[in-house]
Amino acid sequence: MLARAPAKAAPELELKFQLGAGALEALEGSLFPRAQAKVSQLHATYFDTPGHALRDNGFSLRVRRKDQTFTQTLKHRDGGALFERDEWETRVEGPGLDLDVLAGTPAATAIADAALAPAFTVEVERRIHVWSSDAAQIEVALDTGAVVAGERRDPIAELELELLAGPPQALFDLARRLMDVAPLTLAFESKAERGYRLVGHDGVAALKAQRTAVGPKTAVAPAFQVIMRGALVQAAGNADLLRRANNPDALHQLRVGLRRLRAGLSVFKAILDADGLNRFRAETRWLAGELSDARDIDVFLQKAAVRDEIEENDGRAAFFRALRIAQAEAYERAVDAVGSPRFRALLLDIAEWIEAGAWRRLDDMPQRRLREGPITVLAAPVLGQLDHRLRRRSRRFLEIDAAGRHDLRKQAKKLRYAAAFFAEVFTEHPKRRDRFVAALRALQDHLGELNDMAVSRSVALKAVGKRNGELAFAAGLEVGRLTEAEAAVMDAADRAFKAYRKVKPFWPSSEGRNEDLNLSGRRLNRA
Repeated sequence: MLARAPAKAAPELELKFQLGAGALEALEGSLFPRAQAKVSQLHATYFDTPGHALRDNGFSLRVRRKDQTFTQTLKHRDGGALFERDEWETRVEGPGLDLDVLAGTPAATAIADAALAPAFTVEVERRIHVWSSDAAQIEVALDTGAVVAGERRDPIAELELELLAGPPQALFDLARRLMDVAPLTLAFESKAERGYRLVGHDGVAALKAQRTAVGPKTAVAPAFQVIMRGALVQAAGNADLLRRANNPDALHQLRVGLRRLRAGLSVFKAILDADGLNRFRAETRWLAGELSDARDIDVFLQKAAVRDEIEENDGRAAFFRALRIAQAEAYERAVDAVGSPRFRALLLDIAEWIEAGAWRRLDDMPQRRLREGPITVLAAPVLGQLDHRLRRRSRRFLEIDAAGRHDLRKQAKKLRYAAAFFAEVFTEHPKRRDRFVAALRALQDHLGELNDMAVSRSVALKAVGKRNGELAFAAGLEVGRLTEAEAAVMDAADRAFKAYRKVKPFWPSSEGRNEDLNLSGRRLNRA
């Protein structure tokens, strides 16, 4: 007799990897021979409301056929978790949904009275092995197939490691062993998420930052994890898109994800172990450097494309040909970086550090108290320090040189990211918060324009190289056109700073104005 109520299984703990070229053959040839695998053909239909209410509330709902058995599964990922999902599973009689079994699950509220219909399908061949050691037992699944939505298909080539028994560390240890054998890239997008992207016609659309689930009752340690997980998912997802195609939006959002990672490291510096902090600062800085030339050229070309009234000539045409060549070379460098073993190792290492790094075991009493205390204890001083520093250093903005303006821009970005991280922590003054964020956004827009102008000169110089004459002259003219409004933008930025200095902080001023947060002799405001 079939079960009539869904059984909530223990949360899954798994790692998922995209298989690079030759990875499947390498794994089957050395560790997981196909002849020893338990092979099955899986066909899953995913269901949702017309407005995708399930997806919007963090659920996925499918009916999977395996041989002649049909299983209905509801999954839920909550709180920004990377590797754990709640799951409700029940046997059903056929390929359609059994709505009665959903009544006792959290998804019932999201569905309400809306109709559920097929959204997309997933078709895979799964080869399962069980890896056993003295410490753990891990299911190893190799999936090949496709996500299908109408006429659109997205190929699947994945490895999943699911912990059946033993400590979570065993998953990461096995993952490292397998990465020595085959090119594997840690991935965070589920098959359901890939299906929704395909349904939305945005299979190659860049992944933007999602709102962080950090509230006033969240403790500092889980707040750090939630924020860093979100940034890591954004960076990893856009890196995958960049490997598929030279997508300027994916490149930009990858850089945003990296900046959010770096901002998180800075904001939470007081609770972090020095080795991890310094290592991941260095590694994210390396990756950002590998991406910067491509982004700078993209911006130059985007700005130049707006000026359709410019008359074309041989010199200008030659300059833009040189710029396109430089762009292709810069993208090759960026794609090589996100396809490198160094990047693959970075994803796994930082994910492990976020989940189970040494920072969680630091026994210094002030650090421990802060780590286990409410986020308000850290958030207000951090916001106050960043805000105080930006206000103080911007008072003579028109007298600051280009390098100083660039530094102010980075400070403004860090404050804006921190304000986004903690937007739901301080909820007493929502209008004040909105005004504060709007002032920062306007300020950042003007500082970004100034930075684009400064960078345009170096972009042109790199494209021209040692060549001179007509090409160099054309480059100079183009830079002149792009920077002709610099004085006006400077004035606009100065006005934006004055407007920003008039807005009130949205966090408690008695705490937020504290200049120092001392832990183990370290000053947070030097982060």
